[in-house]
Amino acid sequence: MTRRGGRHPEAEGTVVRLTDAAWGDLQTMLRKGDPQVVRWALKKCLLLERNPEAGKALRGKLIGFRKIVVGDRDWRLVWRATHDDSGTVVVDVAEVWALGARSDAEVYREVQDRVSQMRDDPATVPLAAAIDALGRAAYGLKASTEPDEKAAVPEWLVNTLVYVVKMPRHEVARLSPEQAQRIWNGYISNTSE
Repeated sequence: MTRRGGRHPEAEGTVVRLTDAAWGDLQTMLRKGDPQVVRWALKKCLLLERNPEAGKALRGKLIGFRKIVVGDRDWRLVWRATHDDSGTVVVDVAEVWALGARSDAEVYREVQDRVSQMRDDPATVPLAAAIDALGRAAYGLKASTEPDEKAAVPEWLVNTLVYVVKMPRHEVARLSPEQAQRIWNGYISNTSE
């Protein structure tokens, strides 16, 4: 489920991912011999780890996207932040869609084209992997790694804890499979005495 806006109150961190096209933008800039702009852009991506709602909201066909100035005000980083409500660990995901010159709103047209051609779940590259791959241009920069997927409590055990043990579903969602099993074992051992 995607929240309409604002940071989820239980968010533990932000995962920044670049769409394949945005990753291509960074690689193109590096090939063109502009490593300083690449470095500035990566620093802005690191800012998004702390605050995925940074920058300014875009309007028109790009509602839901945000922009931030990169470097000498001639470059724009465009992204959208999504908020995941499912599960214990709630992570904001900032998907960087484009990095480009702002001349004649070029970067905004490029994002509109990319959005219209892309499916709901675009292929992405983790920021940490992008920084590692860029080598010297990203020297000294470090992004957070993505959290491991938490093992899910089996559905039968979730339903048992909710309907038999009478635990609130949001509390069950925070449990690891081992914790859930211990609670169930404790419940059945106490009721069998």
